[in-house]
Amino acid sequence: MDSAMTAGEITLALAVIVVLLALAAMVLRTRAIGRDGNLAVMAVRYPGASWRTGMVRYRHDRLEWFSFRSMTMSPRRTWARGDFFLGSRAQLADGDRPAALSGDAVSVDVRCGEEAFTIAMAPGDYTAMRSWSESAPPGLHTDALV
Repeated sequence: MDSAMTAGEITLALAVIVVLLALAAMVLRTRAIGRDGNLAVMAVRYPGASWRTGMVRYRHDRLEWFSFRSMTMSPRRTWARGDFFLGSRAQLADGDRPAALSGDAVSVDVRCGEEAFTIAMAPGDYTAMRSWSESAPPGLHTDALV
């Protein structure tokens, strides 16, 4: 019996290496994105489209959304804090829940400028987002009554 590997073994070894490198790249990307702000898992759905799951990063003046399907370091969507308005939350039905979210995920209708869309996230992450959107840094929402 030959001690050399067969073509099938070489192909399998290369496939395992590619999968491990992809997983390592995903972990490094998440760590690099999270270095600049808090992250949470959030799905986005525009009218007539399906859920797209990703990570949302809170910045002092904006919200940045990174798709799980992309390996880029730049956000796929960015929403200005002063234009981002959350509606009331609703419980997601089992058949309507994005796969990356747990059973108690909530959905929220959002309006940001002319855009209208729905987000889904864990209840604790929603509470953090609600707090972020309602508390304004100095200079933002200066027309609000105290």
